[in-house]
Amino acid sequence: MARKYFHFKQFSISDEQSAMKVGTDAVLLGAWTDVSETNNILDFGTGSGIIAIMIAQRAKANIDAIDIDKGSIVDAQNNFSNCPWKNRLTGIHSSLQEYVKNNSKKYDLIVSNPPFFSNSLKSLIYARSLSKHDEKLTHKELLTGVKKLLSCTGRLCVILPVSEADNFKELALLENLHCSKELQIIPKLNKKPNRIIMEFTYVKPQIISETNLCIRNLDNSYTKEYIDLTREFYLNF
Repeated sequence: MARKYFHFKQFSISDEQSAMKVGTDAVLLGAWTDVSETNNILDFGTGSGIIAIMIAQRAKANIDAIDIDKGSIVDAQNNFSNCPWKNRLTGIHSSLQEYVKNNSKKYDLIVSNPPFFSNSLKSLIYARSLSKHDEKLTHKELLTGVKKLLSCTGRLCVILPVSEADNFKELALLENLHCSKELQIIPKLNKKPNRIIMEFTYVKPQIISETNLCIRNLDNSYTKEYIDLTREFYLNF
């Protein structure tokens, strides 16, 4: 059976075997993350590889993408091989813990749509559960791994539910990582933010850059700010 693809302006994504499917969270993270002054980038929990490919479109850096789920890496490697930046993208089947043990490389940027909802009910589908809960990779372990892989001038960018943000910031401070920028995501006008994208650095900022982005208007049309952020990717924008 032929693969089904999500088509973007410059690449296509298949997520048939990935534990986590293509979604708005990944697109937001891939479009918002600052990719300036980067030579080596790591995307962990890459899933189908969409974030890595979006960043490859925006940056000239080499990008390593790791995932503990074998099906996800199969999809990611297939998607990498079919995109214009395949020579700068590498998919690796590994947990973050094992990758840290076997790798001494330092990254200018680490980006992730990491496990979350640590106290919520687990998914009935085990692979999906691994991807969206911190059972196999706690946020503390994630940040410990980041500390070993991030260069002294590097940045970490993650997207999380708003409810998880404060605890993640506290754990990050234990690794001397300070939140420097954050974007609160509002799914629709008159709704409360449900996601937050955060950038962390080793340098404590004098002022944290705090902004909001609303995805949909009251009539369900996309807002201008969401279109502006993602117009280099979505076919309809």
